[in-house]
Amino acid sequence: MKIKFHSNDGAALSADRLIDIYLDIRPRLERVIGKRLGSTTQAADLAQEIFLRIPSIKVPLNSRADAERYFIRIAMNASLDHVKVEKRRSAILDASASIFSYAPPTPEAECLAKDDIRLVEAALRELPPKCRDVLLLSRIEGLSHDEIANRLGVSRSLVEKYAVRALLHCRQRLKQPFAEN
Repeated sequence: MKIKFHSNDGAALSADRLIDIYLDIRPRLERVIGKRLGSTTQAADLAQEIFLRIPSIKVPLNSRADAERYFIRIAMNASLDHVKVEKRRSAILDASASIFSYAPPTPEAECLAKDDIRLVEAALRELPPKCRDVLLLSRIEGLSHDEIANRLGVSRSLVEKYAVRALLHCRQRLKQPFAEN
């Protein structure tokens, strides 16, 4: 069964034709994305995501030029969205990094650090197991998100969500006054 993309005048581009056009301009898409992101690896990943969107295109595309413009627009929007998401993720992770910073070994600092460790341990016990595992694999074992995803058998995106959830939870718990249960 061929999927058709109809325009108002009845002309249509088949999914096969859109795939051919996409494959022809993929290097151009990767350059557009790569220029905005500064990473050829991320550019290739986002270009692949564009390919995966082809079956769900609802926009009337009745010529090669329309399809090329559409793919370029998707590439530009995807790269802008990616930059925004990465900035937000970076801000959250940077703000959360203070949880794991090293305090100078003065007696007062050691006492405060022990209290913080107890708070972090309590916060970790409150987390769902996968969130806790992701945080420990990342921060203690130093694994990348890709390595964690492979080890746990989940997607990289899910690992990132678990990491953010765990860090935000720990951060929130450290803001609360210390209370021994």
